[in-house]
Amino acid sequence: MKEWQTFLRRFSDMKEGKRELFIKDLTPGKAKYATKHVVGMVAKSKAGLEDPDTLWLRGESGERSREPWYISIEQTLEEEWVPGKPYEDVLEAVSKSEKERGLR
Repeated sequence: MKEWQTFLRRFSDMKEGKRELFIKDLTPGKAKYATKHVVGMVAKSKAGLEDPDTLWLRGESGERSREPWYISIEQTLEEEWVPGKPYEDVLEAVSKSEKERGLR
């Protein structure tokens, strides 16, 4: 099981279900902190997820959630970015991308 982290404006912004996220690898070694753009099933519990990894949530100011969430990565997206304008809020850009993919 791998460990990942993702950033949110507020912990309450995370919802269970299929989500598009940028996640950072927390596995020690060369790939630590490498970022992936993925679509995966996210849940508060491992139950019902296929081969889940641990997902830590971090708020805007860096605080980590008390309890981990879990993610089953379904697809690694080839785009390492989301469409947007220079200096646009990345969380808003991901939200728009999720809507375009029908994930929200």
